[in-house]
Amino acid sequence: MARELSDCVRGALIVAVVAGCGNKQASDFGGRPGSGGADSGNSGGLYIPGNGNSGNIVIGMMGNGDADASSDAEAADPNCAPGIHTTVSGVVYDPGLQDPLFNITVFAPKSLPLNVLPKGASCNTCDSLFPPFYGSAVTDSHGHFILPNVPPGANVPVVVQTGKWRKTFMIPNVTKCVDNPQPDKTLRLPKNGTKDGDLPDIAISTGHSDSLECLLLRIGVDPTEWTPGPGGMGHIHIFVGNGADTMPASPASSQSLWGPNPSFKAYDVTLLSCEGGETRPLGNPDRQALLDYANAGGRVFASHFHYFWFAPQGPWATMNLATWYRDQQGFNDPGPSVANVYTTRLNGTPFPEGVALQQWLGFVGALDGNGQLPIYYPRHNADVLPPVGPAATPSQPWIVLDKSVMSFAPPMVAVANGAQYFSVDTPLGAAQPCGRVVYSDLHVSGGPGSTEPGSTIFMPDYPAIGNAMGGGVVPTECAMHPLTPQEKALEFMIFDLSSCLIPIGQATRPPR
Repeated sequence: MARELSDCVRGALIVAVVAGCGNKQASDFGGRPGSGGADSGNSGGLYIPGNGNSGNIVIGMMGNGDADASSDAEAADPNCAPGIHTTVSGVVYDPGLQDPLFNITVFAPKSLPLNVLPKGASCNTCDSLFPPFYGSAVTDSHGHFILPNVPPGANVPVVVQTGKWRKTFMIPNVTKCVDNPQPDKTLRLPKNGTKDGDLPDIAISTGHSDSLECLLLRIGVDPTEWTPGPGGMGHIHIFVGNGADTMPASPASSQSLWGPNPSFKAYDVTLLSCEGGETRPLGNPDRQALLDYANAGGRVFASHFHYFWFAPQGPWATMNLATWYRDQQGFNDPGPSVANVYTTRLNGTPFPEGVALQQWLGFVGALDGNGQLPIYYPRHNADVLPPVGPAATPSQPWIVLDKSVMSFAPPMVAVANGAQYFSVDTPLGAAQPCGRVVYSDLHVSGGPGSTEPGSTIFMPDYPAIGNAMGGGVVPTECAMHPLTPQEKALEFMIFDLSSCLIPIGQATRPPR
């Protein structure tokens, strides 16, 4: 059997039989034909392979010490000779077909339409988000997968999914007992949640010094998905911190996303763009609302000055997440500075997602010749690594500044591997965490809204307004350009946040 060995983790390749196998398979779904042709994940119809095979096979990587490893065994394909399987292979891309993506689940469902996905923050296991299927796989750090036990026949549905991003493709013909490779750049995550598939609901608080609201547009999400605040048919919900706005205007973050009646729990993911100063007004009830959201399964990405949620007071301050430094904490801007991907846990054991991030950034051309990530306008507001970081922190560093980077305060002092990305899973100490919070000390494109002289990788987010970003009208005034290296790192983190939660230290594996 052809098998794709995911290159991002340490572990053993496994093929697990979830249920017994039946007889010969055949399929004729009658969906829209065409190589890579997509039908919505909500498309109607019923897909029932003849002489149904009740076996589910999973193939992927299992982390060392996985309790299920001893019971996993390879199942025979009832359509093929022993050791031979019917497979579909390919590469899954982001919605804009720019970058292949890591840890995207690919599966062959037993029927259509697919299950309805839950709305908002919820504590879902990976398995609970998927309907019954014949085979499943996850993409490696090059976006590649090999999907086993696909029923042979015409118009066979194959689904790509991470969390609540989901898109169905109809494979025109699957030939039994061989691999069926799909043409490059035909498999991707959906651009919209109406005709193209399913999208999570994402809340974005805009800021004067960052533009997370534009990043999703450059990744390939349709402009029709942007909507003011909680209303509308779109899935990208804009709230105004002190940055970009929509037309008609969006509500203020402090009055509608948090504040008197916090609405975090309506959203799968919340992105908090840096406001250029400590997030205000912000009180401990707001901090508690964000913590309750994360504990309930919400995913949070907080940029730069949003450290004010976590320090210096309130429920997060006692959680030992980092050693915090307030205010700007800048460098010799515009830079670039260089950072390293952290590939182990603080206890010295492997960090498989960090290994995958390092390999993925190299594959998509985001690293320099030394294997480091160039960053424009990084900041140093948090330390996680010892000896400066707090003892026994629950946080996991993902990207840290190189030791050669010097800080301005005090002048020209090494930053001791200042954290650029770190995460913590919530609730703290839970046997099965539900949510994840990521703190980032770098910005989307890196600073003021103008191209830096001589730079080939720094790009603006909005048209230049004096010497400050200022923002604009989203999404119509967002600058459209290829993703910069630090934007590619952000892309990885956003899709990781959107996925079903893989606890830190565990390897990716397909659902059962």
